[in-house]
Amino acid sequence: MIRPVTPADTDALVRLTADTGFFKPLELDALREVLDDYHAGNESAGHRAFAWDEGGRPLGYVYHAPTPMTDRSWHLYWIAVHPSQQGRGLGGRLLAYAEGDVRQLGGRLLIIETSTTAHYEPTRKFYAKYGYTHAASVPDFYADGDGMAVFTKHLEAPSSTPLEL
Repeated sequence: MIRPVTPADTDALVRLTADTGFFKPLELDALREVLDDYHAGNESAGHRAFAWDEGGRPLGYVYHAPTPMTDRSWHLYWIAVHPSQQGRGLGGRLLAYAEGDVRQLGGRLLIIETSTTAHYEPTRKFYAKYGYTHAASVPDFYADGDGMAVFTKHLEAPSSTPLEL
């Protein structure tokens, strides 16, 4: 089931993210800071974090927030599923949940940034599979030879059915 992330989840989410093999140590440190800031007040600033939980254990999570200085644009900053659980559709469910959450909050555009390296090809295919458009690339953004791919999706108006946690 999908539920809000709690402070007690931080260590497990950082470990889960490390286990994916996609994130550098400095990115894992940034995730810990993001989650600490979220629990210290960013939640009240509109940031949103949800975990997919089975048996009291988070198996995946998603973190998104409104993009400052825009008209109802949002960024999906983090999404990860533990490698042992990949291929079960959890990532797609977490992404769909984030999209629904953004819609319910009046968002109109969801933006996702990821690496252009070959290692991230499965990630880029994942976003394309769920209807995201590759809107732009910035060469050498993260490092020399590691550009940023920007994906976007326009979201329809919210349905009248509230999201279920």
